Amino acid sequence: MPRFTCFILSLLFAVQIFAQNTAGDGWIFKSEKDGVKVFYRKTTGIFELKLTTSINTNLHGLISLFEDAGTYNQWSYKVTESRMLHKNSETDFYYYALLDFPWPLSDRDVIMHATLYQNKDLSVFTNSVAVPDYIPEVPGVVRIRETKTNWRMYPGKDGWLYIEYYLKSDPGGNIPDWAVNMALESGPVETIKSVRKQVKNPRYQTTRLAYIKD
Repeated sequence: MPRFTCFILSLLFAVQIFAQNTAGDGWIFKSEKDGVKVFYRKTTGIFELKLTTSINTNLHGLISLFEDAGTYNQWSYKVTESRMLHKNSETDFYYYALLDFPWPLSDRDVIMHATLYQNKDLSVFTNSVAVPDYIPEVPGVVRIRETKTNWRMYPGKDGWLYIEYYLKSDPGGNIPDWAVNMALESGPVETIKSVRKQVKNPRYQTTRLAYIKD
């Protein structure tokens, strides 16, 4: 289910626990803005990103937004086109996203296989991995061949969801540091701000998903 995208997020449960988990494992604190903490690390050319934040909404609303693959371009940072490719079930599907990279870099696209499950504590875990050969490559666009994203959403008090997000991606080609910094600085915060607005749409707030308990 669409709740993962490339220049985007990794969210929180408890900041104290998260800080303990990231200490000493190579994660570098990048920034904090508008309630979004961004951490990153780079190993052998692969970029990894962790993000923690909270959103005032319910599980049904946020998951409904993530499942709505055709609207990713309305709230995901630098995503200019997105669509559902195939659904095995409500919690197992494939989707496509096209990302606008700054000139002179070529745009990238990615095909993701997404799955979701809910734990006994009512937290929701999503996982998606790139399946680059699922459809033919697009001329003039670089296909991202290695990406993995995880979202964890934990119900909190007074209607808040605490979120952790993890992204590991090889965008392909030589990406200059300024482009990486732009994505790290702007991407997570801008996406979260857009998600907070989008999820308030009655279309999502009134949805009840049979496979989600709260």
